[in-house]
Amino acid sequence: MLAEIDDIDWASRTGAYGPAVEAPDILRAMASKDEETAAEGRDGFYSSLWHQGSVYPATTAAVPFLVELAVAPDVHERAELLFVLGALCDPAHSYGAEHAAVRAAVAARSDALVPLLADPDPLVREHAAYTVAHCGPHTRPALRRRWDVEREPQVRTSLVLGLALHEPDAEFLHAAVSEAFPVPVAAALALARARQPFPPEILPSVAAALVRDDVPQGPWWGGSRAVLPEVLDHLDGPTARALTAAATAGRPDATASHAKDRARVADALVTRFLHRRSAPLEAMPLLRELLNDPDPEAREAAVRAAAHAGRPAAAVADELTRIALGDPDSRTTGTALATLMRLDDPRWHQPVLREWAAGRDVAELRLLYTYPPAFDAGLLAAARRRLAAQLAEGLSGNPVIAVVNLLGAWGPAAAGAVPELVDALEAAPWAVPAVLGGMGPAARPALDALRRTADAGSVRAAHAVWRISRDPEPLVAAATRPSFWSKRGLDWDLNLVADAGPATAPLAPRALPLLTGAAAETYPDRGAQISAARLVWLATADPDPVLPTVAAVLDAGDVPARAAAALAAEMGPAASPLVPALRRTLDDEGCRVEAARALGRLGADPADVIAPLLAAAADPTGGRGADAVAALVEMRAVAAAPGLAELADRDERIVTAGGYDDLVWQDDRLRHLLRRAVTDLTSTT
Repeated sequence: MLAEIDDIDWASRTGAYGPAVEAPDILRAMASKDEETAAEGRDGFYSSLWHQGSVYPATTAAVPFLVELAVAPDVHERAELLFVLGALCDPAHSYGAEHAAVRAAVAARSDALVPLLADPDPLVREHAAYTVAHCGPHTRPALRRRWDVEREPQVRTSLVLGLALHEPDAEFLHAAVSEAFPVPVAAALALARARQPFPPEILPSVAAALVRDDVPQGPWWGGSRAVLPEVLDHLDGPTARALTAAATAGRPDATASHAKDRARVADALVTRFLHRRSAPLEAMPLLRELLNDPDPEAREAAVRAAAHAGRPAAAVADELTRIALGDPDSRTTGTALATLMRLDDPRWHQPVLREWAAGRDVAELRLLYTYPPAFDAGLLAAARRRLAAQLAEGLSGNPVIAVVNLLGAWGPAAAGAVPELVDALEAAPWAVPAVLGGMGPAARPALDALRRTADAGSVRAAHAVWRISRDPEPLVAAATRPSFWSKRGLDWDLNLVADAGPATAPLAPRALPLLTGAAAETYPDRGAQISAARLVWLATADPDPVLPTVAAVLDAGDVPARAAAALAAEMGPAASPLVPALRRTLDDEGCRVEAARALGRLGADPADVIAPLLAAAADPTGGRGADAVAALVEMRAVAAAPGLAELADRDERIVTAGGYDDLVWQDDRLRHLLRRAVTDLTSTT
């Protein structure tokens, strides 16, 4: 076995950690008669030759030996090795520049793998069907021949999906739905993946199969909790509604098993909500029913689903309010409360006030930094009392910051809380100055305390003084200290100082040495360069010492280039020499929005930047979408309106990556901005 393994020049084949010189030892260990040694070999393969789904040239070279091991009857865990071979071909499990070569290497050995479809071990047969199917469509006749004689249901599930991979035959799959469990699960999954219709007559049996507790794991899926969400996710709206209705049919007070079915359906809805904008609205009648379900497991799952429904969850706000007023220590109560906060339904006040009255805080209050609430005088009074109580208890950090940020959401309207905020300066030294500064002149009673804090070295307090009174002296004094220029996070604090504009002229000589005309090696140092450039520009209005360094950081790309492009936009016509660098930066996903805005302010034709800004608006992370939309409106890029309308009207979510709990909400927010932008750009006024 493995006789030709030393004929490979493994040192010339890279793996996860460079030259794959360890590959022969890994493969020999996998062939060991000793079970523990073989397991260590498989672990080595997953680490070095198939690292978290990545494949490499060494993986391709290892495929013939992996096939040799999989077909040998005395090798340990042959079914697992077959799964690996199939997964190496499966784009759902493997990726990388070498993926096509790896898949071709496995497919070239399909003749050796096909006989395993008749192996005595049903687990081997099941995984062999997965691997053989992924070798290519030429294996379909072999899979069909095995289907005609195979009697083990679990193996038949794998054969169903293998046959459907290359030529989904609706009639065949409809017939498979009537087979012994779990074959109907595979048939439903194959129909859904192929976007084939589900005839009404098969929905009851499909629904019954998909909600069972004992749906086994297999090479094609991850178990019962994975199949139902995927099936629902692929269906059209009417079919999805019919399937969920069939899965939850029956008396709500039936059996505990049926309550689990309803809970499983509610959990499965989340995947559909995450991908389709129309899905939450379609599911609201069912969700309302489940939120009123007598079974706590079904109710809890419904609350989880509502938390991912976005704005349509307003339709079930009554039910969520009732649940939010329940047990304060329940996770379900907190989830319902969080949804009300995201909706800015004022009924979230009651459970928060209840907890404050009991001397406790709710963790969900942190959400109000991202989802600022409408002003409420009664809530302001209660927040002031709670902040005072927190400080009396000696609290600091997150609980205090959450209340401080709540007050900050209201700006000058919360000026009555200035005394409590001043008392909280030590407990929340970063959040409080930002909130007081955001109040502007309304926070003048805090100036003395902020000046004292600034004198003790707080640049943020000095910046708050400037925002409230436009007195730049504390900011300039902070940057005059020798320690200021050597601190970590210099770019952040230096940017705050730069806001004081011409008053910082005495600091320009200290900032100039950072403007070397070349991009610094590290991101923080490049950030400091751009902050220094901004200070020099705002202090002197002289672009000459600034432009070479800004251009160099733009060309270096990535995160610091974003700040460089933003500075170019701020500089206006003085940044005209940066136009070539800004045009090159349009190709950089991290800073194309700022580059486009700068070019617009420098007189570029909006048509030149519509494409990159629309691409930024469609970014699945959602991080730049709002800024991209705002830039198009600022430029009056009327020609962008159809593209913005298409993004607003499409059913597929744009925001699909980021904080899991916020994906749908951020997509809803982006959709609102897109629609408003279309109105702004097409308005005749």
